[in-house]
Amino acid sequence: MRSNRSNNNTLHSHINGRGSSTHNNINDDEANKGNRKSYIQRIKAQLVIYTCCFLLACTLMYIYSSGSQDATTMPKLKIKVAPPSKALPGRIIYGAKSKGDDTAKLVKQAIQSGFRHIATGGFHNEYNESGVGEGWKSSGISRHELYLQTLFLHNSVNGYATQNCHLPDVCPPSPDLSIEQQVRISIKSSLYNLQTDYIDAVLVHNFRAKLQPYEETIQVWRVLEEYVDKGTIRHLGIVSVHDKEYLTKLYNEARIKPTIIQNRFHSNRGYDISLRPLFKELNMSNQLFWILTGSAGGRIRNNDVVKELAQKMGGVSPQILLYSFTMELGGSPLIGSKSISHMQDDVNNLIRNSIRWKKDDLIAMANVINKNLIS
Repeated sequence: MRSNRSNNNTLHSHINGRGSSTHNNINDDEANKGNRKSYIQRIKAQLVIYTCCFLLACTLMYIYSSGSQDATTMPKLKIKVAPPSKALPGRIIYGAKSKGDDTAKLVKQAIQSGFRHIATGGFHNEYNESGVGEGWKSSGISRHELYLQTLFLHNSVNGYATQNCHLPDVCPPSPDLSIEQQVRISIKSSLYNLQTDYIDAVLVHNFRAKLQPYEETIQVWRVLEEYVDKGTIRHLGIVSVHDKEYLTKLYNEARIKPTIIQNRFHSNRGYDISLRPLFKELNMSNQLFWILTGSAGGRIRNNDVVKELAQKMGGVSPQILLYSFTMELGGSPLIGSKSISHMQDDVNNLIRNSIRWKKDDLIAMANVINKNLIS
């Protein structure tokens, strides 16, 4: 019996031993698999870190080699600076008409006196456009601070001339060019004369009250719109339009809306009293010429009321007073002063220390010129 129990115990122990060994082997296999998985993950992480370090080292070596000859010196970073904003239309404008060979000198003086908006003309017989280019370039003022404006004239418009055309192999242009060709040569010539890669404003010119046919004007406009799309021209406008229907039609049909209307300030055009609300409605800047040489200038000259107002406003000249009055009406006067002292007076009294009008004074001034100018 004792022998049987011993054999049974030995068999039981043998069986139990085999089971325990099998169980331990299974646990070891699972542990080994876990260790291998963890090992692979560590290797992958190390590879990622080594790769990042390698790329960083390559980048630093490139920066040092391209940015500095001395590896101990930090290279200068190249920061892209946004271009400066371009000038807005001026409240007063220096008109370069009829300045001839003195154009460059006078434009330089005007800019140095404080004018920032300069108006000239391309193929126009009374402008020296290249003189404007020379003048602003020698003024010491950056291009982006200036507002340069020129004219386009169809070759059938009174005043058309090609003395401003200096392009090799193009000038003088053929009289048989299409409207599109005329526009393209005119803009190319103006860019060349003004020594710039963009023009702030181009105005389509009409001679006095003789409007060009609307069909011609809209053809010109379509070509000019392409230049606005490209950034070569910033704003478009038109000259000598006192016809409400004509102007409204152009505004409605233009893809690039006119932002400037340049008209004479004269009694034979009714001083645009009936049109001024339309200019405001269409958000068009109203540039004014013939202010001193037209009927208004004649009426204020030696007028006692105007003299009294001028003294009341700080002793300014009657001419300065008239310019200021047109600004109160919403206009931007074209001023063609030929002396530095007058240029400085214009800027000081009209911009830096602008005249302050009272309603009674505006009415008194209007009564001298046209009482309906002030309602």
